Amino acid sequence: AYEPVWAIGTGKVATPEIAQDVHAKCRSILADMYGQETADSVRILYGGSVSPDSVDGLLAKPDIDGALVGGASLSAESFGRVINFEA
Repeated sequence: AYEPVWAIGTGKVATPEIAQDVHAKCRSILADMYGQETADSVRILYGGSVSPDSVDGLLAKPDIDGALVGGASLSAESFGRVINFEA
């Protein structure tokens, strides 16, 4: 999982483009180390303050395979929206 240091505990979220760039770099490093097939099979999650407002944009990106949900999981309505994202 990836979470920007500046997002930890702040409620701030990376833009989908920033998160995608970092996830793509992580996948590229995995491909260099273990081959493309392995890199493609690894699920890389985003973990920085995923919310109902940010989930669709984040999970629409090709290298973001899921989300670690923090505070949004404390409300059934928010969590329901996150797990029913629209990519």
